[in-house]
Amino acid sequence: MAANFDITPLMAPYLDVHMISPMLDFLRELNIYDAKQITKEKIRSVNRTNMTELVEDEYQRYADDAELQAEYKIQMPILKARMTKSFEQIDHEPEDVKLVSKFFAQKDLINELVAKNALTLDNISTKHGITAEVLDAYYKFSKFKYECGMYKEVEEMLMNFLSVTQPVGTASYVGALWGRLACHILLAKWGDTVSDLQAVKEAVDVRTNSHITQLKQRAWLLHWGLFILLSQRDGAEALADLFSEKPYLQTLENLCPWLLRYYTAAVILSPSRRRTHLRDLLREIKAMSYQYSDPMTQFLDSLFDQFDFDAAQLKLKECQQLVKNDFFLQKFADKFMHEARMLICEMYCTINRKVDLVMLAEKLQLTDEEAERWMVDIVRSSTTGPAADAKIDSAGKQVLMAAPERSAYKQVIESTRELTTRSGFLGNNLENLVKDQAVYLKQSLAR
Repeated sequence: MAANFDITPLMAPYLDVHMISPMLDFLRELNIYDAKQITKEKIRSVNRTNMTELVEDEYQRYADDAELQAEYKIQMPILKARMTKSFEQIDHEPEDVKLVSKFFAQKDLINELVAKNALTLDNISTKHGITAEVLDAYYKFSKFKYECGMYKEVEEMLMNFLSVTQPVGTASYVGALWGRLACHILLAKWGDTVSDLQAVKEAVDVRTNSHITQLKQRAWLLHWGLFILLSQRDGAEALADLFSEKPYLQTLENLCPWLLRYYTAAVILSPSRRRTHLRDLLREIKAMSYQYSDPMTQFLDSLFDQFDFDAAQLKLKECQQLVKNDFFLQKFADKFMHEARMLICEMYCTINRKVDLVMLAEKLQLTDEEAERWMVDIVRSSTTGPAADAKIDSAGKQVLMAAPERSAYKQVIESTRELTTRSGFLGNNLENLVKDQAVYLKQSLAR
């Protein structure tokens, strides 16, 4: 069942090859797929880069496997030749690359130019011979090193490239923004990735390409954002906000409906965002159910749309397994279950004046004692709503919810709601009475 909920194959086209590798390692550890098949997929994936040593390592995992070793025997000379070529290119950098590297090695000069706002393409082209073509060659060589897995060096090269004031809409400039973001993700420099993500987002949102290209870039951004935002302290809130932005929500609907899982998870994990995002999310879950559905989306639908607590309970059990087997969500497994149980408890208390703790324990998948402690915590932490003044009857194993308070404004509205109708009836009755009296007087006078 776990493999049925894995969406890695759907996400892979929107992720960099280097990012897919740790995800495949995670799947191999879960044992939800055949380990040998995962190894084959990783070889195929990494073989598209210049990290030939990593490909060899994967082949050597199955030193006793005749099929893979026969394949490795054929691939070995090809891999060796590629490795030799890569080392030669690294050892013999192009002259343009050496020129730019030597220029940026002069830290005092660079600091002086930055202070004077003189680190511009026009200035360094005129005074230092670093033209747009030379700088572009430097950028392209950084891409080559990236494919070799030299992320730290590439990060420095791209930082240098982006520090030069130049036209921001060029393919090289936007590519450098993506490259810097990728390096920081792969180096796990999460403190730098948020600003990098925002820089890429701004570049994507300023449309310089066709609508289709922009849509695809937003899809890439949403997928890469999972690495970044779910590694931040308040990342779930930021992720919920990103998914709720209209252009990115449209991207989800049209290109990557499977990301509805992470939109749902972000809202569940963010109590501060549930009030503002939950209704819109439920609408999306309903509208997109024909495109994508999993236990997580079905859990919310069962709870808030169908009010089916038994179905929600069953889906929550599936959610627990789903979260543990998800590369991005597995570290939130405990928090997710806590917040999901809170949702069940809040909804159950909202529609029931008397809560049976034994039944609640069953629905929350807790023991009776745990359910009672759970309700004690909720009552203590609640400042508004029925739970705020609830009373717990430990002997009777039940919780008595307080009657919802009505404000003076609501009481006046409810008291006067039928006043207009009553006034209308009274007016009609008086009118009929006057007419009857007039007829009676006329008849009396006629006699």
